[in-house]
Amino acid sequence: MKLKQTILFVCVVLIVCCATTIAKADELTDMKARLKALEQENRMLREKIGGMESTQVATMAKLQQELETAKLKKKRNGWMTAEYQFDTRGFNTINFTGGAKLPDGWSLWGFIDIESADSDEGSRTDAQEFFTEIDLKKELYKGFGVVLEYNDGETRHNSIGRLGANYIARWDWLKKMDLNLGFKAFPIETDGHGYQVSFCWEKKFPKFWDGKFSMGGFFDLNFDSGPSDNETNMVHETQFRYKLTENLEALVEYRFNGYKVASQEQGLGIGMKYKF
Repeated sequence: MKLKQTILFVCVVLIVCCATTIAKADELTDMKARLKALEQENRMLREKIGGMESTQVATMAKLQQELETAKLKKKRNGWMTAEYQFDTRGFNTINFTGGAKLPDGWSLWGFIDIESADSDEGSRTDAQEFFTEIDLKKELYKGFGVVLEYNDGETRHNSIGRLGANYIARWDWLKKMDLNLGFKAFPIETDGHGYQVSFCWEKKFPKFWDGKFSMGGFFDLNFDSGPSDNETNMVHETQFRYKLTENLEALVEYRFNGYKVASQEQGLGIGMKYKF
């Protein structure tokens, strides 16, 4: 009898131990699964933090670059652009335009146009004519100022100096339209007669083509000018620009020059513009 009780007790103990072992094994398996899930979550979290850090580093680098660019532009006193265009009238043109700030509120602006030979007369890559215009300006009161201008070309005895006034419009409605306007009037010329009035403009389109498209141009009206000194001649251009990179633009330009013969007065220029 005692032997049976002993055997029964041993069996009960073994059953209890097996059940406990199985429960602990299940608990261990569950803990391993939870640990694996935690490790995977931790890895994903580290990857996410790494991505955020990379984005933050890239953003900080971009902001630093923009800050350095802004500082450089603030320090820079001058600028210059270069254009090369094919003209539908049979010649090519190169233009260099630039400006600079000078002491005591003075500023300098000017350009030089270099025109190739007509394709009927020679090579479109050979420079044949040039025209330059240089303005020395100073603002005196709320956009109004004085301007001295010098013009010259390729032939003899055609240089001229002018004295006049200019005005840079700063009306609020122009700012809202992203439009800039400037006016010049020259009642005095060194040739003793004639005068000129002109205006220039530039329009930006920040909501069109991601702000890459812009327009600009000028209109000059010359009185008592030309070969016989008794003509009124117009010179005007309208330029359409599309920004390809930060410094490079594609151009299409309508041109009119009243000093040329009737068949050559109007033309279309197609080319590129680079800003230094």
